[in-house]
Amino acid sequence: MTPTPLSVSTSGSTPADAAPIRLGTRASALATTQSGLVARRLEELTGRPVELVHIKTEGDVKTGSLASLGGTGVFVTALREALLDGRCDVAVHSLKDLPTTPAEGLTFVTPEREDPRDALCARDGLTLATLPHAGRVGTGSPRRAAQIRAARPDLDVVDIRGNVGTRLNRALGPDADLDAVVLAYAGLSRLGRTEVISEVLDVDVVSPAPGQGALAVEVRTADIVSDAGAPPVAPDPSTGSGHGLAEAIHLLDHRPTRLAVIAERSVLARLEAGCAAPVGAYATVSGTVLELRSVVAAVDGSEQMSRRGEALLSQDVAPEVLDAAARTLGIAVAENLLADGAERLAPLSATVPEKA
Repeated sequence: MTPTPLSVSTSGSTPADAAPIRLGTRASALATTQSGLVARRLEELTGRPVELVHIKTEGDVKTGSLASLGGTGVFVTALREALLDGRCDVAVHSLKDLPTTPAEGLTFVTPEREDPRDALCARDGLTLATLPHAGRVGTGSPRRAAQIRAARPDLDVVDIRGNVGTRLNRALGPDADLDAVVLAYAGLSRLGRTEVISEVLDVDVVSPAPGQGALAVEVRTADIVSDAGAPPVAPDPSTGSGHGLAEAIHLLDHRPTRLAVIAERSVLARLEAGCAAPVGAYATVSGTVLELRSVVAAVDGSEQMSRRGEALLSQDVAPEVLDAAARTLGIAVAENLLADGAERLAPLSATVPEKA
């Protein structure tokens, strides 16, 4: 597959001999918008131009539900292959798309995340409570579908796929065949489309996917280790740019986001669940407290269970100790769900694994 380069305009002065940083991304409007945000920040930090490299993933090429395509990872594998074989230097993913199993030779950081909640986009400004009896709601997410059914058992939840515009047209376009669709608030916000939202769904009604709203900026581990001591490239005193790539990558990492998504993804990992399982998790950091709530729902929405936990975070310990505390919290919440019968509700360990 041949990547398609797309130049990103550079702000500030850029040395003519500075090699561009090649940033791998899917080609959808949302993916390139998200990647563009990271590209501009990397340009500011390094003083080097960033070139977007379009990579087609399995999820972009094949049709059918995400669960039938193999679940978690269908939007990720090709980007990771491009990183490992040298076609790009950095890759940007929606964190909720990443498998919880670490990828050998790769490391990712998490910039500050957008609002992780889901958004209802309904005709006539309807809300979840005011949608008509037997109204048709579209989503490609088993997690969203299960929780929507739990809140409104009378609704007809329809499996849909497509880019953001395609899905919005199903409810808001001239040939709409649905009363509403459910999308991630973060994606709509990054695309500047929040005006289509009729209701932002409370996390106690529809719990977000683990990592939803966050981006993962992934690089080859060897690159950031070897670059850690490299001198800055043509620093610009007016912007503070000139950091090496390794330092820039670390500066992108937002600690509260990192701790929250570690806890959320640890729930998913312990439950051995992927995107085909109706599992939600939402963590927040407030001062020195990391709080986590996770939900497992029956696919048909007939039953769901929720468990909470929290961890105290010391500000005087190493980052890896805080990471371990967040991971421990996620595992503990998952253990409580399993002890209370979560496997009876949802297809957990039976979820289709990540393809090689």
